[in-house]
Amino acid sequence: MSFSEIADQRLLGSLTSHLGELTWDVDPDGYQRLRVPPTADVDALLRLLLRRGLDPQLAGFLLDRFESRPIECALIAWDVAAGALLGTGDEALAQRLRSSLEPLKKIGTTPAVAVSRDHVVALIAAVVAIGERAMPEGSQAPSLASVAALTASDTAGIDAALAFSERLALAHLPSLALAFAQILWTQLALPQALDRMLEIGLDFERFDSIPQMTEQDGRSMVRQTYLGVRVALAQLETRGAANMLEQLSKHPDVASSSDPALAIAKIELDLLSDKPVEYATIERIEAIAPNNSTWRYASRVICEIKIQQAPDSAPIWVDGFLTSFGNDMRVWAQAGYHEQVRAELLALVSREIRYQSFDPEAWRALALFLEDGTDVEVKLQERSTTQLAAALA
Repeated sequence: MSFSEIADQRLLGSLTSHLGELTWDVDPDGYQRLRVPPTADVDALLRLLLRRGLDPQLAGFLLDRFESRPIECALIAWDVAAGALLGTGDEALAQRLRSSLEPLKKIGTTPAVAVSRDHVVALIAAVVAIGERAMPEGSQAPSLASVAALTASDTAGIDAALAFSERLALAHLPSLALAFAQILWTQLALPQALDRMLEIGLDFERFDSIPQMTEQDGRSMVRQTYLGVRVALAQLETRGAANMLEQLSKHPDVASSSDPALAIAKIELDLLSDKPVEYATIERIEAIAPNNSTWRYASRVICEIKIQQAPDSAPIWVDGFLTSFGNDMRVWAQAGYHEQVRAELLALVSREIRYQSFDPEAWRALALFLEDGTDVEVKLQERSTTQLAAALA
């Protein structure tokens, strides 16, 4: 097989002319090399999806595990249809996604998000109507139905649901992850559920899933500031983010806030505004998110800072982030500025496309090393839109 054949397999044949600098002679990493049996349990599958992204084979196995829970299956299916590049050998999975999405269409989904803020009540009604369903023996995964039945006094159940939501988000399954937090927030108004929703919605740009926040108390104003700054930064609107931060910081609780999330967002704003990041700031952010942290956003910003400080180490930091969280265009973009490590980074891109051609972020990484990567982004957007529309038809 060749890179051109891989592009054809993923229905990206028009990108063949952009593949000239890729290197075929690259080895997979340990996670890419690992062969997974169809009987793998949910925990193992989620751990591998974290690194591999929405691998169609692993996604099929995960759908098998959740087969008794149709709403959960529908949310997984939405994420796979929206977030993976299905290829010429994935026809059976594509058909399965279409059938799995049927319950979600009855709730009311959109091309932007699986369950918008306006459809959470319908989601709850659907999972309650279906009720609790057992999963394969040994699985400890909480169900949406069980979460809908929780009371505020069941702290163990709440903690388990939020922890599972975080694991799902790390495994690139934001719709199902959001559903757990959406139900907890709607049913119990738990602040930690709102914070979880906010983080997932921002990481995956599922903004329509985040509730409208109009309260004026201190904590709410800090959340709104964090939301506004991160949305602006996602669009690379650094001036807009700075203006918003300046305006909202007139609120005394925002001005005096020690909220870790807002602190990270401020540091990312400085980074994207080409302001130098001081050593004390780096120490502070590393204390917030140490090396073994599962906080994806903070870890990403740390990685970007390290690349800015020591460009020659960019391939090491990119590879480390891939191992911990999977592909992310922002990390690749920060590394791609540095011509002196171009060859090493292209070797990593080659590895990702050869062994994870289903991952759109791997192809977006390639676009960074082209004179004009617009064609790649346009094609990926077309593929994603067409694929999701076909699944929802």
